[in-house]
Amino acid sequence: MSLKLNNALLTLLVLVVLTPLRVSGAQQPLMNVEQFTYEGGFRVSTKAFGQTQFHSSQYAYGIFTIDKKRNSMFLIGHPRMSNIAEFALPEIKRTANISAFDIAANIKQGFSQFHNTSRVDTGINNYFRVTGIGTYKEGLIVNYINWYDAGGTETDTTVFIEDRTQLAQSEIQGPYQLDGAAHSSGWITEVPNEWQDKFNASHIFGNHAYSSIISRSSVGPSFFAVDLKTSPFISATSGRIHTKALLDFPLKHLLRKPHYKINNNRDAILYNEDGKNDLWTFVSGAAYGFIVPGTRTYLTIGKSGGHESKIGYKIKRTDGSKCGGMCVKDREDAYAYYWAWDVNDLLEVKNEERLPHQIQPYEYGKWPIPKSLGVTEISYGYFDNEENKLYLSVKDGDNIAKYSRSPIFLVYNYKSP
Repeated sequence: MSLKLNNALLTLLVLVVLTPLRVSGAQQPLMNVEQFTYEGGFRVSTKAFGQTQFHSSQYAYGIFTIDKKRNSMFLIGHPRMSNIAEFALPEIKRTANISAFDIAANIKQGFSQFHNTSRVDTGINNYFRVTGIGTYKEGLIVNYINWYDAGGTETDTTVFIEDRTQLAQSEIQGPYQLDGAAHSSGWITEVPNEWQDKFNASHIFGNHAYSSIISRSSVGPSFFAVDLKTSPFISATSGRIHTKALLDFPLKHLLRKPHYKINNNRDAILYNEDGKNDLWTFVSGAAYGFIVPGTRTYLTIGKSGGHESKIGYKIKRTDGSKCGGMCVKDREDAYAYYWAWDVNDLLEVKNEERLPHQIQPYEYGKWPIPKSLGVTEISYGYFDNEENKLYLSVKDGDNIAKYSRSPIFLVYNYKSP
């Protein structure tokens, strides 16, 4: 063999050794919860920024999204009107003391009404409730439900505000109808680039942690794949938005451990009558879901409880207090919770090898939160892909003032593998 050929082979060998291998999505590692560390948080002003007391963050569910370019947060306000406002993001204080949090009080756009206005017909007259919000192009996607849709017949789910920098004047398109209705009209997150071709989707639409009427909801976290590049947002002012259900748990196929047989035993499972159900109960709810960058994990976060003390309905709790509906028997038995899913399992559903309710999380449990915060639920979220930060909202988390109840926002650093 010639010296020239030997040198060429040596050069090729060096290149192979030194060139980092690009790991495809399906081969990426699974996430573990220890990769998220609490960094701090912030509060939001409870003042009215608009015409009435309902133009405020009071009693808001914490439905929000972040605009990185504008360094701001879009927040859905009081549920009575579900207006939208834009706040400049405050400094993240590294503390687990809520009273030490900075307050988002620099208002960029006051609370602006869109429902029941001449700008758009949402398709819902009464009991309108926003359940998800996300940025798209220059605008905002807003998902919603009819809160008391007992028959589960409501199909209108979504509007699109074309210019998020002009909340009060922007054109608004809609209503649109997401396949999946209340199962899919909650959180909105982008699919990472390395997964988009595999899912034939640009975004994930999920459910909502606080939807009433269990029969029309997903009884477990959901994942509906949506390709917004081909959606009616591009070509029509209203219409159907096609989705593909990859994770979905209708009541007859509720999320449960495999050894639980449903038959007519759904209530027994959800009440945790045997005291062994640590996966999903009547008080569980998923609030936010996203594919963790650099992994093959679909992480869903929300709330759960009753895994130790069980669930009751309009009962007297162990501390003597009474509850008005479903509740944990012991107040201490309620917590922020997470469910982590292997994306490869979801791809099997996409390829019609399994059904959306046949998937089990590979890991689940209590979400790590400093005990001093007193947090027992997560209401919504946003993941910052550029800075690897996870923002989570907590409904009614701000209890500093006696008669004020606004969400607080917690921030986590994510350490990629």
